Amino acid sequence: MITVQLLGGACLRSGDAPLTGPPAQRHRIALLTLIVAASPKPLSRDRAMALLWPERDLANSRRLLNLATHVLRSALGESAISSTGDGLLLNPGSLRCDLHELRSAIAAGDADRVVELYTGPLLDGFHLDESTELGYWLDEQRGELARAYTSALLTLAERQQRSGDVHGRVRTCRRLVAADPYSGAHAKSVMRALDDAGDRVAAIQHAAEHARRLRVDLELDPDPSVAALAEELKRSVTRRDAAQDGSGARAATVAVLPFVNFSADPENEYFADGITEDVIAHLSKIRSLSVISRTSVMPFKRRQHALKEIGERLGVTTLLDGSVRHVGDRVRIVATLVDAASNRDLWAETYDRQLTDIFAIQTDVALHIARALQAELTHDEQERVLKEPTRNVQAYRLFQHGRRSYIQYTQGSIRRAIELFGRAIALDPGFALAYAHIAMAYSEQGESGNMAPEAAYRQATEAVGNALRLDPELGEAHCILGHLATCEFDWARAEREFKRALELSPSSADTYDLYGRMCAGVCRHDDAIALSRRAQELDPLAHRMDLVTVLLRAERYDEALVRAEEAAELNPTDGRILATLGWAYFLSGRRGEGLRELQKAVSVAPDNTMWLGQLGEAYGLSGDMENARLILEQLQDRARTAFVSPYHFAYVHAGLGDAERALDWLERAVAGRTGPTYGIKGAFLLSSLRDHPRFRALLRQMNLDD
Repeated sequence: MITVQLLGGACLRSGDAPLTGPPAQRHRIALLTLIVAASPKPLSRDRAMALLWPERDLANSRRLLNLATHVLRSALGESAISSTGDGLLLNPGSLRCDLHELRSAIAAGDADRVVELYTGPLLDGFHLDESTELGYWLDEQRGELARAYTSALLTLAERQQRSGDVHGRVRTCRRLVAADPYSGAHAKSVMRALDDAGDRVAAIQHAAEHARRLRVDLELDPDPSVAALAEELKRSVTRRDAAQDGSGARAATVAVLPFVNFSADPENEYFADGITEDVIAHLSKIRSLSVISRTSVMPFKRRQHALKEIGERLGVTTLLDGSVRHVGDRVRIVATLVDAASNRDLWAETYDRQLTDIFAIQTDVALHIARALQAELTHDEQERVLKEPTRNVQAYRLFQHGRRSYIQYTQGSIRRAIELFGRAIALDPGFALAYAHIAMAYSEQGESGNMAPEAAYRQATEAVGNALRLDPELGEAHCILGHLATCEFDWARAEREFKRALELSPSSADTYDLYGRMCAGVCRHDDAIALSRRAQELDPLAHRMDLVTVLLRAERYDEALVRAEEAAELNPTDGRILATLGWAYFLSGRRGEGLRELQKAVSVAPDNTMWLGQLGEAYGLSGDMENARLILEQLQDRARTAFVSPYHFAYVHAGLGDAERALDWLERAVAGRTGPTYGIKGAFLLSSLRDHPRFRALLRQMNLDD
């Protein structure tokens, strides 16, 4: 049967194959749209000619109309469009058309069906240069359908509120915001839904995002009613926190804001960032403190928000605000610890010292924060905080440069980071932390497929061994060792190393995250979700998507979709976020939206073959075998000149339904430890292979029960 898609763009299909050529010509698509929209009444030929060829004389218009009708009948079937007097009438039984089905659902008052069918504006982006009249007609139709869609979403949200479906309601309210991002009413609806779902911080953040949209896009002031609701929620947060502690005191949670570079040389920016990271690292060693990781504080580097608002966004009670001025061999550091709720200074100090004293300054800042917050340190914790990473200032500066390069997370920047860490080690062979970071960088290269895994993991293993030989109590090294053990399918050893890493660095978001991935690999979904949640609490902006992935593996699609949409709203150009959101849509039954997000992921990260392979799988699962095979050819072309993970080929073959070829590639990936193969047992992208004897044999090879 022929399928006609007119919502969110135009496409004609016969089975899985798109119809191109004459029937897809713009005037013919427009004519078909007019006929469908007029149904169940016939479309007047005079009306069609007036809208499509307003500048032509009557004879020419009628000739073009007859030709367009003939072409459409030839493509869709003679019975699809019948002639009735001077009109053209759709026969809906001879084809499937999303616009016809949507209008039928609207007429029947079927809100669920309306929401399911509305995938975008009618003929989105379509126009005929020679017909202003058609443009007016399309605008009118688009507005009518959009209003019906909004009405259906409101009906659905009310029903979900009555039934207690909190995550479904959040998802529905987010679709309202997507339909009209400037509506104050829709902004408040999603804020209330988020609050009812237990995510008050996200509700408050949405108000800030709505205000930003109004300011940037429309040059308007914030909506007073949205701001008032945000203030009400903030007051509720304060009352709740006071209720949890009879004294009114809140738990000791700290965010170290990026130190501001007051040096004349902008190149010293990396130095200020390095101090930020080192103070965070020191504080993370203290179990009685909860410390937000660097990834989440870096967006506030320019201090574009008041400290109180930053505290609310990060969910912390205290903030360390500081600045650095570095001139020659002197450094001046000003640090102030601030209560986020009251904006009251809890402690402040100015250090004006030799650059060689930088490590003592960082240690002193961390210990003063602990004392100000009445955090108790064990003897071992104090020893770890007091320990200097290196005595060589030049090695330390190279290490800082390396860290700055590493966190750009590109293939070139990670290679540069490895070089810089190596130069730091050459100056100080006892620099354990630099060895740990080299191990981290090589591990990243191996898992991402940017480097042959065998060589990458060998280098990582050697580097982490050196780090632990120099400092057996380095939490970062135990974390990497745990991840390497996961990649080798040594599950018991991996868990021991992760637990030891958390003993040494209790606020390490990366350790919680990688430990969660290990638990997901052995299908301990509850543990994986708890660990991923903790990672996100410590680093709200960095570890959102690992939690979403774990929720998808646990088949908790509603919650996963809500969190994926939240992440995409905050960062709409991140390839990983877009790809994960795509699968959240796809697994929730919204395949069209899922494909669009995966296509976006490939467009923003064209060099990443993981997203390309996943898009190929999604095409295959959707029945679009032609595009799936085209992507397979693209991967093969790239593999001729660069390393492409076998894992990524396995994705596409799984989507095409070719289990044997998918398993050929998957066996190669497991043998070479390529990609996140440790996670195949519960991988939703490989679900079609789970019952295959070769897949079960792979699980046994990985020390997993099949």
